[in-house]
Amino acid sequence: MSIGEKLKAARKQKRLTLKEVASVTNLSISYISDIEHGKSLPPIDTLTSLCKALDISMYSFFKEEEPMFLRETTLQGELTELLRDFPDWSPEDKEELIRYLKAKKVVREGES
Repeated sequence: MSIGEKLKAARKQKRLTLKEVASVTNLSISYISDIEHGKSLPPIDTLTSLCKALDISMYSFFKEEEPMFLRETTLQGELTELLRDFPDWSPEDKEELIRYLKAKKVVREGES
């Protein structure tokens, strides 16, 4: 999949219009469209701006297996925030979370 195709897929996945992305990035609608259709190859700073607007990783353009639609760092940040008060949880809640994570691990290992 080309850079433009990946950008378009990410934009569509997020249900953003070209106009909305153009507004956030200060790029023209026609230029973004040209990139999506493979008529233009964006320089790194433009690609960086588009990735930021679409909340995708630059790395996703170079590694096929990485999901584009949520950055790993976003998920880690969300998890960190959710666990911020973990030391204050009741022992029962802590045990419940550990049991859940262990069960998910067993399921994931069974899928591979």
